[in-house]
Amino acid sequence: MKKSSNSSDNWEDLCEKCGICCFEKIENDNGTIFFTATPCRYLDVVTRECKIYPRRFEIYPECVQLTETLVQKLNWLHDDCGYRKAFGLKRRT
Repeated sequence: MKKSSNSSDNWEDLCEKCGICCFEKIENDNGTIFFTATPCRYLDVVTRECKIYPRRFEIYPECVQLTETLVQKLNWLHDDCGYRKAFGLKRRT
């Protein structure tokens, strides 16, 4: 991935605002992830934008702050996720 700087703005720009990561997920005993139809209470389901984005980690500590390391480890981010695409990652099947 090419980065012109370590700016958080550049990192945040990778998000394509699909909102999929903002829906509740359940993991079974086998490690399979199931997405629910229940969005985070702060997700505007029409615009797919967070209503509290600038303060999301302060207001809702359960919000996952995606980092380069997490993006490479999380198995619930889909292949079309802007962060995964930036690293050329594909889920293993």
